[in-house]
Amino acid sequence: MALLTSLPRRPQGGLPAMPGFTRGPRPVTHALVVHHADVVRAGVTALLTGGSVCEVAGTGSVFEAFRLAASGHPQLILFDYTLGEGAEACRLLAGIWPHPRLVALVSRGAGINPTVCLAAGADAVVAIDNVTGESFLNVVQRTIDGATPVIAGFPAGAMANMPDAVDLGLTAGLTRREREMLFLIGEGLSNKEIAESLVLSVKTVEAHRANLSRKLNVRSRSGLMRLALGGSVTGGALAGSIA
Repeated sequence: MALLTSLPRRPQGGLPAMPGFTRGPRPVTHALVVHHADVVRAGVTALLTGGSVCEVAGTGSVFEAFRLAASGHPQLILFDYTLGEGAEACRLLAGIWPHPRLVALVSRGAGINPTVCLAAGADAVVAIDNVTGESFLNVVQRTIDGATPVIAGFPAGAMANMPDAVDLGLTAGLTRREREMLFLIGEGLSNKEIAESLVLSVKTVEAHRANLSRKLNVRSRSGLMRLALGGSVTGGALAGSIA
């Protein structure tokens, strides 16, 4: 039996409109759908615009999501929460200003406990293979209204043993900007691309990368990429420069 759970409200503030978005009949908020699968983005967009809930933009990468959010300031971001990158992507998206509401989209077989998504900063978590269109729109509307956290499409026992926090491991001592840098390095972006994504100068990005390298004791770009992707950092990753 799927569960739809609502906990105490969080405050909601209005944000400016996003230009160039697909417009539904009676939009009430501005949403960004971030998912690697075209068919999922298309389906979620169709539900949101057809249900007169949102104006919607979509992208397949967190990198592009940062670029769109910087110019459009979405009030709501619905994003793919995966086992490998979901928690870090959630924390990074939560750091966008003005702060958007976050809906984590979890696919069948991902093996993800929804409470981990909430602990990482999501406002709502949806098992997208396990909810009807009506239930999905209900979750979205509750999230927009601030009636969060909300969990939908998971078994009734999914709320048990909610963690107090998510372990960041080696990244625990990093600033939010440094975690953004590490994530985007893991995405394979160059310094110039990272600068464009975070709306910074290339020199500022280089300075952040130097601090990141020093804190993690990882001097090569390949070593930082392995760490960002969850791989081990060994002696080979400590050699070289951070060109």
